[in-house]
Amino acid sequence: MKVHLVRHARTVSRVDWSGPRADDEPALVDFMAGELLGDDPRECDLSELLRPLSQAGRIQAEALAEHLLDDTPRRLLSSPALRCQQTLEPLALALGLPVEVDDRLGDGEALSGVTELIRDVGDAQAVICTHSASIRDLLELLELGDELEATGPVCRKGSLWTLEGSSDFTLERASYVQPTRGRKARRSASKLRRELARPQSIRAAVLDMGSTSFTLLIADVARNGVIQPIVREKVMLRLGAAITRNGKIPSSIAREAVEVARQLHQTALPEKVEYFLPVATAALRDAVNGQRVADKIARAIGEPVRILAGESEARLMFGAFQQRLSLGDEPVLGLDLGGGSLEHAVGCGERIDGECTLGLGAVKLHGELVKSDPMRPREARRIRERAHRAIEPHRDELLRRGPERIIVAGGTPRAIAQLIAAERGSSSAGDSLPMEINLGELRKMAKRLVRSDHDERLAMPGVRRRRADLVATGALVLVGVAESLGLRKLTFSDWGLREGLLLELIANAGPRRVGHSSPSISFAALDTRR
Repeated sequence: MKVHLVRHARTVSRVDWSGPRADDEPALVDFMAGELLGDDPRECDLSELLRPLSQAGRIQAEALAEHLLDDTPRRLLSSPALRCQQTLEPLALALGLPVEVDDRLGDGEALSGVTELIRDVGDAQAVICTHSASIRDLLELLELGDELEATGPVCRKGSLWTLEGSSDFTLERASYVQPTRGRKARRSASKLRRELARPQSIRAAVLDMGSTSFTLLIADVARNGVIQPIVREKVMLRLGAAITRNGKIPSSIAREAVEVARQLHQTALPEKVEYFLPVATAALRDAVNGQRVADKIARAIGEPVRILAGESEARLMFGAFQQRLSLGDEPVLGLDLGGGSLEHAVGCGERIDGECTLGLGAVKLHGELVKSDPMRPREARRIRERAHRAIEPHRDELLRRGPERIIVAGGTPRAIAQLIAAERGSSSAGDSLPMEINLGELRKMAKRLVRSDHDERLAMPGVRRRRADLVATGALVLVGVAESLGLRKLTFSDWGLREGLLLELIANAGPRRVGHSSPSISFAALDTRR
């Protein structure tokens, strides 16, 4: 299954729309009024159905067509609304395909109709244009709430989600493309002045090759540290879990990693990326043949791969915290809980005083210590004890620096925050990140997770299929670290390593590089501790 989900482009505002305007499309009006709407009064808002695209929306539609043309989709399906059909018109003209109108894609229709339609499409690659609610419901069904966007699934007007997976809706790959701004559209003089006054930005891509997934983030980064994501794409590999007992990445998994990196690099090329930053973390750092695999990836994408030292990873993470949370003089402990390791750094808004990496990754500990579901009490105790032992050599130095709270990043911590937000009555942790949590709340949630089995955790709000086996382990690690240091306040952040890399780039990058097919910054200037 490969489906391109498009939210219709920008429309003429309701205030400016005096429709229905049937002058240009009388046949369409007749069809909607007679064949589609019938006599059902609930479906007779013809004015809303015929509200057309604005000039900016037409520019967005043309940009979508240009983006999708190389994928050569075989079917174009649309909601009955004119704005959805017009969004697909440029692509339909370019491909010589009809726009097929399907009632199941209408505004307010049930999600079951959309999933039924996707199953009907089968293996025929399709572009589906519909409305915000339908797309958001489908993204929630596919558990994309905390995977690709820290603030939950987004689908702005004129945007594109590409979903790949099996026919039973098991997702293997997902990417989000931000809508074009529509620079040709009319703008007021005041708005134009505001845009011209914005700080200069560069477009950069981070390819984060981690222990559980390879993630591509393309963003515009302003000189003042504002990051505007453009494209996010994640491919689940669980590279760390594939490392054999002799410490090697199997050749078949290595080949898959090279191919995934090559595909993600190809994804970045059409986005006019000025800097491409491929980095690897614990899995390639720790594997016996990790450097060899990194070299193969570098040859495949034509870019040098930076294998991050654990300390460098910690500093980058903390740099993101400094920007995102506007840290003052108060010393804090920053943690990045990944699949293969736990990085920590201590500092404040102006400096980083020290950093270290520990073998406390959620995937690593779960594979080593957990054999039961639900987790047995002695397994939970061993995880907390492992966290205590790992922190103990650093405890006196950390306490001497006097951190008053913990800031934590990572996919598993975000899932834990989602659960605690639900306990508080919030619908989404993503809407409230960064989020403050006290140690008592975290202990209570860890106890609940330890006592639950896999199916019970899947039924909890915010627990995704890929993290259902990790959230209990991750919560116990965080509890163990906080207890060891006597810290009772934790802040869960939506920024971490990838944002830290982009901030490092904007601080070190020279003038924009023009005329290069795929430019990359010199990593030697950025990380001398390999």
